[in-house]
Amino acid sequence: MFITRFFKTSFSFQTMLTEVKEPFWKYILYFLILMMLVAFPLNYSIVMEQGFRINFIEESFVEETPDWVLPESCEIQAGALSCDETGVIIYTHQDLTYYLNANLDMVDENEKGIYLLEDRLIYTNGVGASMTGYYHQGFLDRFSFRSLNLLEGTERSAGYIVFAEQLQNCFSPYIVFFSLLVNSATTIGINIVFILLLSLVLQLFRFGYSKFFKYIDSLKFLIYTMTIPAILSFIVGFVSMAFSPVIYQFGVGIITMVVMLTHGKKVFA
Repeated sequence: MFITRFFKTSFSFQTMLTEVKEPFWKYILYFLILMMLVAFPLNYSIVMEQGFRINFIEESFVEETPDWVLPESCEIQAGALSCDETGVIIYTHQDLTYYLNANLDMVDENEKGIYLLEDRLIYTNGVGASMTGYYHQGFLDRFSFRSLNLLEGTERSAGYIVFAEQLQNCFSPYIVFFSLLVNSATTIGINIVFILLLSLVLQLFRFGYSKFFKYIDSLKFLIYTMTIPAILSFIVGFVSMAFSPVIYQFGVGIITMVVMLTHGKKVFA
C-alpha cells in the first residue's frame, strides 16, 4: 500500500528526494493522515474535557448571582423538565434571557436566549443560529428548583454556578463535535499555508543546481519530511500541548535543510 511505502521513504533521507513520481492525490491523502496525527493530542483533550466549553453562562453567574425566585414545583429528572405550572416563565440575567417551560413555537434565533423545553434545551445566539442540548448530558441526578431557592449567601452563589455548569454540559456533544471540527480544520489550514510557503523557499535552491524540483514535486518532498516531526509532535503533545507545534514546524525545517545539504548535490548536480 502506498501509505506504508511513503512512511518508509520518510525515514530514508537519501531516497525521499527521488521518490516523487506518484500521483499528487496520494500525497494529499498522506498529508491529511499526518495532520490528523498532529491534531490528535488536542482532539483527545477536547473529548476528555467535553469540548471548548460555552462558559458564558457560568461566567455571568460568577460575576453576579441571579436574584430569581424559581417555580418550586419544577424539577429536572430522568432527562426531562417537569413543572406543575402552565405557561412560560421568563427570567433575564445580564444579556441572556431564559425561558422556562418553553415550547418550540416560541424559539427565536434572532434573540439571544436559552429555552428550557420539556425534553431538551435550545440556545439561540441572536444572529440566526442555535444549538440543541439534552438534560441527561448535564443533569445526571435529580435537580430541584426548590432546593436552589432555599439557599442563601455564598451557598446560593455556589448553587447557581453549579446550575450554570449543568446547563452548559447539556450541550457538550454538539460542542465536542464543533470543537473537533474547528481544531482539525485549523491544523490542516495552517499547515497547508506552511507547506506552500516552505515550498516557495525551497525553490531558492534552484539557483545552485543545474536542475531542480518542479514546484509540485517540492511539495511531495516536503510531505515526506513531515512524517518524523508529526510523530514527535504527537508524542510531545501529550506532555506539553503548547510545545507540540514548535516541535513539528522546527522539525520539518531542520529535516528539509539536512536532506538538501547532504543529498541535494548528488541528486541535482
